[in-house]
Amino acid sequence: MMHRRNYRKAFFGTLLTSALLAGCDGSSSNFDRFPDVIDNGGTLPQADISPAVLDSAASFLGAATGKEIPLTVDSVIFINSALGLNDVPNDPQNLFGDLWMVVRDAYGVPVLDANGCMQPIASETITLPDGTTTDTVPMVLDTLEEEPVCAVLEGYEQYTIELEIGRLNMVRTMTQNPTVFARALEEAIKNINASEAIKLDPAGRLILVSSDPVTGLPVESTIDSPRENLALYNALLKEGRIAGYGPEKHEGGQTIAPQWLEIRDDLDLGDLAYLRDGTPGRDHGVDLHEGYADLSQTVHDRQMDYATQLLSYIQYYDDGSACHYRDETGYAWEQVFGLEDYNGVNINGFMTHADDARRTIVFMHDVIQDMPEAPLQTLPTADGRFDLMHAAASFLGGASNKSVPLTIDGLVFINTVLGLNEGVDFTNKGEVFGDLWALERDLDGVPVLDENGCPQPLSVNGGFVPMVLDPDSGECVIVEGYEDDVIELELGRLNVVRVALTNPRVLDRALYDVMNSINASVGLKLDLSGRLAYGVDEGTGNVTYQTVDSPLAGLSLYWALMRWGKLEGTVEIMQDGTWTQVDLAIKPELEQQLTDEGLLFLMKGTAACQGNAAECGAKRLASGYVDYSAFTHTTETIYSGAMVDFVERQPDDLSCAYGDRTEDVWVRVLGSDGYSGSNIDAFVKQAEDTRNVIQFIHTVIQDPLPEAI
Repeated sequence: MMHRRNYRKAFFGTLLTSALLAGCDGSSSNFDRFPDVIDNGGTLPQADISPAVLDSAASFLGAATGKEIPLTVDSVIFINSALGLNDVPNDPQNLFGDLWMVVRDAYGVPVLDANGCMQPIASETITLPDGTTTDTVPMVLDTLEEEPVCAVLEGYEQYTIELEIGRLNMVRTMTQNPTVFARALEEAIKNINASEAIKLDPAGRLILVSSDPVTGLPVESTIDSPRENLALYNALLKEGRIAGYGPEKHEGGQTIAPQWLEIRDDLDLGDLAYLRDGTPGRDHGVDLHEGYADLSQTVHDRQMDYATQLLSYIQYYDDGSACHYRDETGYAWEQVFGLEDYNGVNINGFMTHADDARRTIVFMHDVIQDMPEAPLQTLPTADGRFDLMHAAASFLGGASNKSVPLTIDGLVFINTVLGLNEGVDFTNKGEVFGDLWALERDLDGVPVLDENGCPQPLSVNGGFVPMVLDPDSGECVIVEGYEDDVIELELGRLNVVRVALTNPRVLDRALYDVMNSINASVGLKLDLSGRLAYGVDEGTGNVTYQTVDSPLAGLSLYWALMRWGKLEGTVEIMQDGTWTQVDLAIKPELEQQLTDEGLLFLMKGTAACQGNAAECGAKRLASGYVDYSAFTHTTETIYSGAMVDFVERQPDDLSCAYGDRTEDVWVRVLGSDGYSGSNIDAFVKQAEDTRNVIQFIHTVIQDPLPEAI
């Protein structure tokens, strides 16, 4: 993913940016506008929506967001459009394909150019053929279509900035299968109504209070499910309170209509009554401003919201004592935000409030303050245990979300998007722009078709979801009434692969940028998980290693290895206004270091590849799918003997609650996993091993193993 830059403030003034859902004014909306909202200018007078409602909505959105992806105005508008909260015409394909940063006003409404086209923000200043410069990507009006369509001027596609929304990509499932979303709302309201009281945690999430049935003592649980928090967010903006319809259900061959759900009347909410009752004098959620959810009543003052919020944390002390880690308490405004003030309104204030909630949640997940940065811990590779295909699997695993597992279905989808599966399209495999389904597959990952030639989606109830041939289109469709039984797949950060569908050169650019970083480095290593890390000379004699963590960069490395069998090949990028082919190669000065690290295959490929170009890159099955049949993986072989440093709780040590530990990765992190396998299952397992090691490293405080307590 391209890095977001500090764009020229003088040029943009007070303009904001957000996601371009493509086109200039789109076609017809596929998202039904909810009927109970009265737009600005409606005939019934309504009180302004309570800022408290918007505050909680922002907190719920922050709680639905992944830890590592900051929220932006861009992502807020994308989510609102996907949920139908924005009543703007969009091409659904673009909603699920590329998302670009565009110039917007203080309400989030796109600022159009003279042709009525949105203005994508450029990743760098563009010099046009006439010598003028611009900070927006030039657009043209294509009049060859039945209706004029806005498009990026040919040759400038690479300057658009794609939006990364991480875990919030789950909203795509809702647009394809609203029942999934309705179930999340039902679950959240059911749990709220089963509690005795509710309150808010420091990030604004709901804490449900009940009594232990044995001891009678209060028990607290936080609603931390991303999907439930997104459902609560949707309810507050749509209804103005936590209420809405549950899912349609099917029992005994009968269809049960969706039931209206809301917080029970006798639950004492105190100052949080607005969550049940909404805003006095108002019977709905947000209004619209030029088709976009009107968030102008939002006022976010960071100091006011967080200066009195107490947090528990762990402080590192390098004072010569035997115990470096001590439990402390402090105020969120200081500990999380460093006393950095913020006061904003409208959509920018709303977005900042939501991201502040995300940052607070991240802090509360076992963050140690002021801990010194440790040197890179590396995976043993010089003994030949780690080869090219293991590297490809690890680079893919490193690009994935810390908490979203990769599956065979997900890998096949990624390979198809990247063009690695030759001659394979998306027909009947779930919508490429919407849901992805888990399918019955053979040992090679190829879908097993039924007697009609249809794939067989796995059912949440066991077995398969029944499919039939549509008599009109001839395509395979789910038998009516079973649509909710499919198992949707989450790709997490790997959803960024979708941008390659409409802008395949984005991977060329990402790979070009990574290779520039590699060639500017003083060496390459693999971190403990298997991700690539390059050394940076700080000019003081110290070398620090930076891990390739960007999902788009990780995907580009995987893509390169699977295409070329090494990191050397030809890409096409924009240079001086024209598309230029560039030959990528690792600089010769790194050859000896790569040899010493056992990573020479990144430069030279396999021995077979060095003797025959036809042996480079991934092989294909007769079906066109990538052939992983020669790949084998044994978890112990890769990770045994690699040592990991970490901090562990010591609940039985009254003198020091936390201690430094060093243990074998295979034993401590992977639980002495005895996995040994082959083919696509083993490839996914290697990627998953990578993800699990990354997750361990990123969890700063480890709980002791049960037998250690």
